[in-house]
Amino acid sequence: MHEQYTSFGAKVARTLLSGPSPLLADPVSPTRIEAVDDGNNVARLDLTPFHAVPASETAAPFFETVASYSQLLSAYQRARQSLPFEESDNQAISGVDEYASKFMAKIFDDAKSFIDDARAELIARWVSDLDVYCAVRAVESLLNSKADLALLEIGRSKGWSIHFDHLAIRCGTKARHDAERVRDLLVGSHGYTASQVKAESYYQFPDGWNAYPVYKMLRNGQVLRVFIDQSDAEDTLQIIQHWNRVYGYTAHHLAMRATRFVDGVRQAVPLDDVMAALRAHGIGVMAPTGGYTDGLLLQVFTKPESNPQVPSPIKQDLARLNANLEQTIENGKLLELVSRRELPPPLCSEYFALYGLKYDPANPLHSAPIYQYFLPAQAAHVIRTSQQVDSVTV
Repeated sequence: MHEQYTSFGAKVARTLLSGPSPLLADPVSPTRIEAVDDGNNVARLDLTPFHAVPASETAAPFFETVASYSQLLSAYQRARQSLPFEESDNQAISGVDEYASKFMAKIFDDAKSFIDDARAELIARWVSDLDVYCAVRAVESLLNSKADLALLEIGRSKGWSIHFDHLAIRCGTKARHDAERVRDLLVGSHGYTASQVKAESYYQFPDGWNAYPVYKMLRNGQVLRVFIDQSDAEDTLQIIQHWNRVYGYTAHHLAMRATRFVDGVRQAVPLDDVMAALRAHGIGVMAPTGGYTDGLLLQVFTKPESNPQVPSPIKQDLARLNANLEQTIENGKLLELVSRRELPPPLCSEYFALYGLKYDPANPLHSAPIYQYFLPAQAAHVIRTSQQVDSVTV
């Protein structure tokens, strides 16, 4: 079975390299290609898909009939109670301040004023294609970010398909093995798997943090990616552990991307078009990265949702560590815009066949990106931009 996936990855690499492209063959692995950035740094992208048995889209029974905000809230609560989450583990919440639950309560209370029936239904339909874990975290994100909700509405008006790409969950610190605990929860209770490509199962960043990506394929063709990050044990100034203390296990960001169906072929909407559409809605967009990947993975954050209500005692604790932390802790939530170039149609069919699924090009859930994973240099870039207090938008 594993050989099918690596053979497919090698075929995709050959297809990419057979035409004009700035991408290069990797001299060591036939499943990888190389991309060189403006600083002559080489990124290696493995095109072998993760392998997994397709699972049920477990969010649907809770969300598919929602038609009002009260029903959305009820569906969220019932979904949350159906499976274990981080908050049910005393070890996981040992480093989380009691303010985190007040923060979440305020999100839901504030949402009453702007989530009308149409928006509640839009959110519910979108998350019903996910599993319970991603649906719960996505609802929290959509209610906590004007940018996230705006992109769903833009997609509806422009005829774009807006895809769930991934969630980033901010854990505490490796000193307490917080990310490892969440990884084990997602694998053991929610059916996720680490990539069998060794380099894509754990990332260590020079900025003082590390991460475990996990993956899931649903029977409806939706791919789920969760990026589980934490601060290094020895780096007391690294922001992720402090975000976890204040905001708990809410998503640091929900990553979304857009495609459109043109002449029978699914295509990525250019990232510049998505950025321009959000700017037209008054959403600030930060510095993008990934232009050197020939469209395989482009990423950019919107300007963070500010939360000036972090309690003073917490801010004072952080200021004693570093004056900048007192301000960056207010960067409570972001939307990440992603663009991933799609496989050519014949390879789309082969890709879904790996999972025993029949490809339907008109089905927006059957998006088949060439590159499935993350690039560490780009992940580090977007995390750094997310900490900017006076964010410069582009």
